[in-house]
Amino acid sequence: MFFSISVLSMAKGKPELSKIELYGVSDPNISGQLILAKEKGFFRDEGLDVTYRLLSSGTIMPEEVMKAKQKPFAFTQTPITTLVLQEKGVDVKIVAPLADISGTQQIVVRTAANIQSPEDLLGKRVGMAKGAAVYISIQGMAKEFGLDLSSVQFVHLLPAQQLEAMEKGEIDAMACWEPWTSKAEAIGGKFFFSGARSEIPENEGDINWLVDQSVLMTFRENLEKYPETVKALIRAFRTATHFINEHLEQAAKILAGPLSLKKEELMHILSLNKYSMTMDNLFKIGLLSFRELLFQNGVISTTPPEGELYSTEFLRDVDSSLVLIEEAAAEEEDEELQEYLAIFFDEVDDILRKLDNDAVALEASPQDKTKLRAITGAYHTLKGNAGFLGFEKITNAAKQIEGYLKTLAVDENAAISKGILTLIYFSNDVLKNLVADYKQNRSSSIDISGIQQRISQLSPQMEEPVEQVTAPGEIEISGYEALKLREAKKKGKQIYRIDIQFDPEWKMKSAGAFIIVRKLGLSGDVAKVIPPLGSKELKSTSEVHILYVSEMEKDRIVEIANVAVVVSSAKVAPFSVPEVLVVQKDEPDYLKEFGSGEDFTLGDRAKARTLRVDYKKLDDIMNIIGELIIGGSTLARGLNEVRETLSTTQSSLKPIDHLQKTSDGIRKNLLNLQENIMKVRMTPIDVVFRKFPRVVRDLALKGGKDVKLELIGEDTDLDKTLVDVINEPLFHLIKNTIDHGIEPPMVREQLGKPPKGTIQLISFREGNQIVIVVEDDGRGIDLEKLKRQAYENGLLPAEKLQKLTKAEAFNLLFTTNSGTPAEPSSGEQSGMMIVRDTVQSLKGSVELDSKLGEGTVIIIKLPLTLAIIQALVFGVGNRMFAIPLSTVVEAIRISPDQISFVGEREVFELRNQVVNLIRPHSILGIPEPTYAENSKMYVIVVRSSERKVVGIVADSLMEKEELVIKSLDQNIMRSEITSSASKLGDGKVVLILDVPALIRNVFG
Repeated sequence: MFFSISVLSMAKGKPELSKIELYGVSDPNISGQLILAKEKGFFRDEGLDVTYRLLSSGTIMPEEVMKAKQKPFAFTQTPITTLVLQEKGVDVKIVAPLADISGTQQIVVRTAANIQSPEDLLGKRVGMAKGAAVYISIQGMAKEFGLDLSSVQFVHLLPAQQLEAMEKGEIDAMACWEPWTSKAEAIGGKFFFSGARSEIPENEGDINWLVDQSVLMTFRENLEKYPETVKALIRAFRTATHFINEHLEQAAKILAGPLSLKKEELMHILSLNKYSMTMDNLFKIGLLSFRELLFQNGVISTTPPEGELYSTEFLRDVDSSLVLIEEAAAEEEDEELQEYLAIFFDEVDDILRKLDNDAVALEASPQDKTKLRAITGAYHTLKGNAGFLGFEKITNAAKQIEGYLKTLAVDENAAISKGILTLIYFSNDVLKNLVADYKQNRSSSIDISGIQQRISQLSPQMEEPVEQVTAPGEIEISGYEALKLREAKKKGKQIYRIDIQFDPEWKMKSAGAFIIVRKLGLSGDVAKVIPPLGSKELKSTSEVHILYVSEMEKDRIVEIANVAVVVSSAKVAPFSVPEVLVVQKDEPDYLKEFGSGEDFTLGDRAKARTLRVDYKKLDDIMNIIGELIIGGSTLARGLNEVRETLSTTQSSLKPIDHLQKTSDGIRKNLLNLQENIMKVRMTPIDVVFRKFPRVVRDLALKGGKDVKLELIGEDTDLDKTLVDVINEPLFHLIKNTIDHGIEPPMVREQLGKPPKGTIQLISFREGNQIVIVVEDDGRGIDLEKLKRQAYENGLLPAEKLQKLTKAEAFNLLFTTNSGTPAEPSSGEQSGMMIVRDTVQSLKGSVELDSKLGEGTVIIIKLPLTLAIIQALVFGVGNRMFAIPLSTVVEAIRISPDQISFVGEREVFELRNQVVNLIRPHSILGIPEPTYAENSKMYVIVVRSSERKVVGIVADSLMEKEELVIKSLDQNIMRSEITSSASKLGDGKVVLILDVPALIRNVFG
């Protein structure tokens, strides 16, 4: 890196460099202080001989800096330049803010375009320089008015080009900055809004749509090599900042020449800015908002850490009063709250699933009031738990539907109509969406009024509940908040209510509240802020109310809360924590209708005997146990070798016997521990099955079908890892069955079948596998039609079509582009392909059988766990491999003369069946041994879902082993035919082959 500089004295406190070059922009908003410091001699006073270059636009600053042969020592621009340069690998840092220029970032509309409201911008052409900060204010406006900016045509033009296009009528508006926007107004444009003020009809006034600042930045190398030069530069800019604030007219006169603007124009522009070098939280907010904007729009690929973007060191050394920014303290996560949240979201999933299933059961038996009471009780529980955490919308939605159903539950003569069932299903869907929002954001913007509207339609006599409107300034707290405040009080801390009045001149309420909260947070805990930080209400309020926990005296709290410029008054008073939590049984008699176990609270659940453990921790324990078992096997093998050695020397074997007995005991205990951990990992398949009654009901309704789902074997256990991935294939199987298997009721009656179709979802254990069966009594699969579709889609040539076995023909359903019996291929991956691929990835198999006119049976077989498998270990050359025993049919030995060729493929005959042969040596890069004429080779016959059986050649065979699976890091080893490994008892590593992937690799 080369700089246009010369070395001066290295004396302490003096700049290391005498001559430096700065880059700026021909814009008083960005480079006003730079020009003044040069013209007034402020640089010279600090021992600096400065030259500067003004660019036509700040948007070209990154490009100009990068291509300059002699880099500028520092430059002035917005934080966008910092972020863009860092993205390009140029290490720069902001050393000082210069001015708040939000008011000069403006949108001016062409009068003839007739843009009166924000909605009028949709479909219009807006000129804007690429990457301009003004876009953030446009985003702020769009968010305020709920607009989708995708229909606005942004035309990337530099300021002068925008002005020309505006005059020619080629654009309808320009998003730019002063002085260009004033020039636009001079040719007939109309100011619409800026980052700080709106002239939008009926929405005039101060706003906070942009926090934008000009900044001084330099290379990190300069900070390290020339710290005194950097400080001298900051001092000169500080002097220029004082001058511009104290002598505005004189400053405008000085700037007029270099910027080629009239003094009057400059006075107007300068008055819109706030020239300040104070590095505070407003600076931080603006910087981080730019980072988010550029990342979301793909300008930068990562979000650099905050500490990499700016440095407070040099500004603090020059004037410590200019650094008000509080470093982001690492806040300890509220572990107790996280526990309550985890419990709530686990429980709420169960509650919502139960609500769906009970609704399906109630629809089947509308006269069964026990189901209705169970549904009402579930809503009551959901209401209480959500209220405990302050999840207001979930609480209100559950309260509305519970209140209505309660009147039906206690009225024995009330009939359950389809309208009521539709209301329950609708409410469940609203609650699911609310829960998803609260899980992600701890809030939701979903409108829940539809529930009450539907209730009013069903029962006009039921008055809409009057919402309890919180009085202005009143602070309501949730059960959890009350719990935490009481705990704080027990520890001797005081709880205060702080009422803040904003200064009438302070317009950026969100930023102001953020500053206040951060300052208070340094000496205590902010428990609640009303209106909440980041809320829309906060932007338009004149006051904010804070619950604060601290050991400080009231006077000190008032002193901290009275932030200069931001706050006009701060009042502090003790806060009395209510004794009653939000979770309460408001109608004890009513709850008796629901029986034991229907009502619970989060507090009860948190103290229950169930221990919640992160599933990954169980994986870690399993890995450790696996290593210990392997170590135990190695130890046992070593002891046997020592015993054999000692027996030949006629030495005493008693010590070895004792050690061997101890070793056997340790191994036995380890195996028991492994088995018990495996049981902890297991969960009933009911957690999967119980999702499907509602799914079947909705799919059947959508398709005009009448379908009954029967669940059998819900208590079958399987590994939690399988639970997480088996949902999708089962959904596709059931959807395919309803869409293409089950006939409409009228057709079924004509065929002599019951009008209601039946789908059975069955599970059971079979050895070390779990079997899941999806069986229906529908139309079955037309094999001839399926084969014809395969031929038409080019999957099979005509000569192979008639040779297909029944199993091979059914497997066409799982093949790319095969389509379904009733649906031509779309060219995309079908649901049945997803079933096949998922099952194969789980080391399982899928089989299908069908009788035309009678129905279809699909059988999925999966290993009970993915952590430990039964495997057959074999050798290829000097390497050891394993194949899951679930795929092995048998292991045999054949002689070379039993092998023949069909085309280019090697085959052999096994019980009148032709079996394809795979030699894995070439695929694995291992030399193949030469077999003698009379010798025999090992062949492992494995089952394939697409080919009946395939033989894999092996050089040696070992006994079956129980292997603890370990995934392979793809960065270390990348293979298409293996993704996991294990260790044998002697410590040797064995790779576990993916049989379907191996077959695809060989045969395509």
